[in-house]
Amino acid sequence: MIDKTLRKWLSLVFAVVLPGSAVCSRTIREEELQVTVSVHNDAGIPSATLRAAEAEASRLFQQSGIELTWLNCPLPAEGPEDPAQCRTAEFPAHLQLRIARRSRNLSGITFGISYLSADGSGCYANLFYERIEEMHERSRVNLPSLLGDVAAHEIGHLLLGTNSHAASGIMRARWQNEELGSISTGTLFFSEAESRQMRSKLATWQAKRKDDLPVASARLGD
Repeated sequence: MIDKTLRKWLSLVFAVVLPGSAVCSRTIREEELQVTVSVHNDAGIPSATLRAAEAEASRLFQQSGIELTWLNCPLPAEGPEDPAQCRTAEFPAHLQLRIARRSRNLSGITFGISYLSADGSGCYANLFYERIEEMHERSRVNLPSLLGDVAAHEIGHLLLGTNSHAASGIMRARWQNEELGSISTGTLFFSEAESRQMRSKLATWQAKRKDDLPVASARLGD
């Protein structure tokens, strides 16, 4: 058992803002059940740590049947990607994740925040690296795994929408001993219901996008 003081530090608090001030276009790429995430490493996290965290988050979403593609921004000038992609926000297919050192106005035990509009959609989420480092130091949970799971939680909010905290699993609002132990063993996942909901949302937008393309093409000849 841990005492109350340590339990406070071992409890994650995730926040969701409604309605979000950030606006993103509601289009989806052609790739089926894939999500691109532009990552803005304002905290200056070492590249090896960041890549390992992204691999962990990708593993969790693969378990749910969704592939994540990461764009680490800014992209190198000689890279093959279009730098404009770093600014792209297309719900739900292209999301924006910013990692800051600390929050300027949120509680000291808040580790991440997602911005959702009134209809439950959103493309933007922030993580606060100092708080994640503090939890790593106190719990001794692997830092890249912890960072990756926090990132997956916030991306999950963007794909699941409002009221997406759960009683257990990765979408629980506060992570305590059970969740931290699951991170250490690589067994903290989205539930099957959460996975179905995310897949359904991506598939619905994919179908809508495909339906819209013939209409747009037909109008070109009018």
